Amino acid sequence: MRARTAKRGDTTLFWLAMTISVIGLFYILDAGYAQSMRIGAGILPKPFIQQIFALIASVGAFFVLRNVSPGGWKKFAPWGIGTAFFLLILVEKMGTTTNEATRWLRIGPLQIQPAEFMKVASVLYLAGVLAKKKEWDETWEQRKKEKTLEAAVVIPKIRRLLPGFLILLAVAMIEHEKDIGTACIVLVTAMAMFFSAPMTTKSKVIVPALLGVCLLGAVVKEPYRVSRFMVHPNRWLREHINDESFQTIHSELAMASGGIVGTGIGTGRAKHLIPATTSDFIMATVAEECGVWGPWLCLGIVGAISMRLLQLAQKTEDKFKKLFMSGVAWWIGVQACTNMLMANATIPAIGIPFPFVSAGGSSLLALWIAIAISDRLSWSTAAEAAEKEVANARRRNRRGNRRTRLSST
Repeated sequence: MRARTAKRGDTTLFWLAMTISVIGLFYILDAGYAQSMRIGAGILPKPFIQQIFALIASVGAFFVLRNVSPGGWKKFAPWGIGTAFFLLILVEKMGTTTNEATRWLRIGPLQIQPAEFMKVASVLYLAGVLAKKKEWDETWEQRKKEKTLEAAVVIPKIRRLLPGFLILLAVAMIEHEKDIGTACIVLVTAMAMFFSAPMTTKSKVIVPALLGVCLLGAVVKEPYRVSRFMVHPNRWLREHINDESFQTIHSELAMASGGIVGTGIGTGRAKHLIPATTSDFIMATVAEECGVWGPWLCLGIVGAISMRLLQLAQKTEDKFKKLFMSGVAWWIGVQACTNMLMANATIPAIGIPFPFVSAGGSSLLALWIAIAISDRLSWSTAAEAAEKEVANARRRNRRGNRRTRLSST
């Protein structure tokens, strides 16, 4: 009875994620059918069909993963980021290349983008590590017993910074795949989580400055990125319109022409022109055909997911739960806002999909994994206790069934 009545999970979170995922399916079909028909592939675009299978797999994963206890997720955190690193190494060695970017890994008929899974793996890892971190001053009584400065200050400081170095390594590997957008999301989310953990004021100044320099270095490292940033203010000049600025200016034009009420579903022109019409620039079609309320609706639902996660994080006293849910909230919120800024040409194109809406099975699955973990972490104490009772009862039954049965005669 206790297991039935105790609150298990957050239905608001699930239904918000489901609603925006279904809206995403509709817009992928709307944005992709024109190009699909043009190449003779029928009215149902391939990204739409792939997204349906990805959504089914994602919801299935949600119902499986929400059964893993918070303790299980804490234990899995180092293994999770280890697996994500292993997949990134595989991409380096045997990844598939499209448009000069090597980001994907082919496994049989499937193609996955491991960098998307690094987002959820890094949030889970940092939540586990930072939850155990103490204030620097709190450890002084123990450290001052050491005989050398290295043992008392230098080595403990390096140990505290190790998670940061690991995240920087992940960012560097993703950037090397020519995926600066995903690298930025991992970096910004990690920074937000670091600021939620105990840090000295000096660290709060030095760490962002160092990370900012690293990010600037990543941009300068590739000449095409520098060119993209330099060209962006002059994107409407004749020499740039059909070159580097092509997708950006057509997206900007589509969003502006949509006005308040839009041109009507199915009547947009951006879907006929923009190559990434179902992925990074899907908001161009949404805004053009639905008007300003289309992007606002998507931003509103995604914003509601982030706010709900922050609300759940605020309610719990457990540091691991608090850090994970706030980290996921930052990830989803920052990614959505950056995509919108990219689509309306406020910033240059850096290849970031809109969460739950843009086509991309790896992105959708990673997001639903994060929602599943957040759902489980939101379970009430009574529900966790009831679940533990049920698990113990099952264990006792299994042990009982394995006992030697005595003959009744």
